[in-house]
Amino acid sequence: MTTNEEISRHSNFYTSTVTFLVENSLFRVPREPFERESEVFCDMFSLPQGDSVAVEGTNDENPIRIDGTSKNDFEQLMKALLYRLAPNLPHGIEQWTSVLKLSTAWNFERLRQAAIDALMESRIGAVDRVVLSQRYYVKNWLLPALNELAKRAEPITLEEGRRMGIVIALKLASVRERVTVTTVRVAGIVQTYSNPAIFGTPNQPNNSSHDVAVGSCRDPRMQNCDFSSQIRSTFSGYDL
Repeated sequence: MTTNEEISRHSNFYTSTVTFLVENSLFRVPREPFERESEVFCDMFSLPQGDSVAVEGTNDENPIRIDGTSKNDFEQLMKALLYRLAPNLPHGIEQWTSVLKLSTAWNFERLRQAAIDALMESRIGAVDRVVLSQRYYVKNWLLPALNELAKRAEPITLEEGRRMGIVIALKLASVRERVTVTTVRVAGIVQTYSNPAIFGTPNQPNNSSHDVAVGSCRDPRMQNCDFSSQIRSTFSGYDL
């Protein structure tokens, strides 16, 4: 069948692709999601290209080289960007951490929030939340994670301290060690509260009789304390 009409590319259903080289692997993927969701790639693709220079990303011979990024991390980002439904999405803490890493670096805001939500649904541990909150600027993770670690009966391990960093580990240790838990008997009922000098006004009246005062940070009653005020004071230079 022949026609004299000029053939044109459909405005919605003619896909433009881009080729990336990550480590030793070529990725050829639709270009539009990168332009739509990442300021970094949108700005990159909008840069003028000289007529005499082969445009990077148009074919396997001239890919856009992504240095300093692992093939696995980039693969997880591609899954989250191009496959919006299970079972092809990333799964588990490690894979979603890869998505969080690259979406933060390249300003994929929607993917970044999806990664944060997925990690929370995966029940990511408190130490991991401390580490990732600082590394990838995740607000609202640091205070609850530190509070959880301050409450627990087990001490902070050497490995956990190494992962969180010496400054955070030492500040957290000072929060844990300065608490005093007091048992109070009011009208025959035993109740527990934290040292008011550190944590503010106790829940009990001032004329209550104090039966026991325990200064150990390993006291199991710590799990019922809220360390938020002390954490805010000790970590005053952090975005909590």
